[in-house]
Amino acid sequence: MSIKKRELATKVSILYYDQKKNQNEIASQLNICRSYVSQLLNYARDKDIVKTYVNIDAFHPRMISEETEMGLLFPNVKQFYIMKSNDNKSTMQEIGKFTIPIITKLIKQANTISVDPGTSVRKVIESLSSTSFVNCHEKVVVPVMGGLGNEKMGLHANQLVEKLGEILKCHYYFLNCPATISNKEIRDALIHEENIQQVINIWNQLDLAIMGMGNLQEGCTAFSIFSDSMIDKIKKSEAVSEIAINFFDKNGNYLGILDDYRISIPFDKLKKARTKIAIAFGVDKAQAISTAIKASIIDILVTDSITVKKIKTMI
Repeated sequence: MSIKKRELATKVSILYYDQKKNQNEIASQLNICRSYVSQLLNYARDKDIVKTYVNIDAFHPRMISEETEMGLLFPNVKQFYIMKSNDNKSTMQEIGKFTIPIITKLIKQANTISVDPGTSVRKVIESLSSTSFVNCHEKVVVPVMGGLGNEKMGLHANQLVEKLGEILKCHYYFLNCPATISNKEIRDALIHEENIQQVINIWNQLDLAIMGMGNLQEGCTAFSIFSDSMIDKIKKSEAVSEIAINFFDKNGNYLGILDDYRISIPFDKLKKARTKIAIAFGVDKAQAISTAIKASIIDILVTDSITVKKIKTMI
């Protein structure tokens, strides 16, 4: 019986996948019911008669087996998307295109969206096209923090918010203030300013948080936005990872190092966002990514095979 079923499943698979016949046509041709055609297609996949190869583009296929393995290792992450890559340069060049179908679907499902000013996030947003989005004018896009102080970095959250807002042709709001302020009293006064409160209130109802990742290693981008005293606080702490100026130790515990001196989304608000997608890669960010996973701050992770290989050595 199983041999006959396997032969029939093979025939159904050829008709469905190679000859592009639909299930009704196959059922009629083989004189079987449509529901049995569906069962046979599932059987063919389960028994490896059919092996499905999924890729986002022909040059950088998704590594499905790696994604499955990472899902088993880190079950608190809902979905991994791992791009096959040979080096950091090729990932940097292609990560935007790789992420387009993933982020496009998430944006379409969201009403309120926050944007983190990271290099990887910028690559993704710059790869999006307005032709992929229609009837998005009621959506709202906000920054996840104030300005970074060094505009030459090209990572100001307001710039990315404006870019995404124009692509979607929707409402967007700026945070016209620094991300970090050395004087606590000034910071406290600023966060009660009407325009800043408007963004803070939107943080309470985020559908989608698009995030980068800071690694806090010597010479990292994150250190370029902090004062010397702030850097000293960070170095004296056990922080190894940072997202929107929220810090975590190697076990994923939150560290409120600069809570009194920053204007960025608080950890509790970020964690409540319906979907949190992190786009991060590089051997130097492996520990930061692993830590953020332990902090349960990532629902979806987009990264590359090189980074995943390094993460697995740290388990």
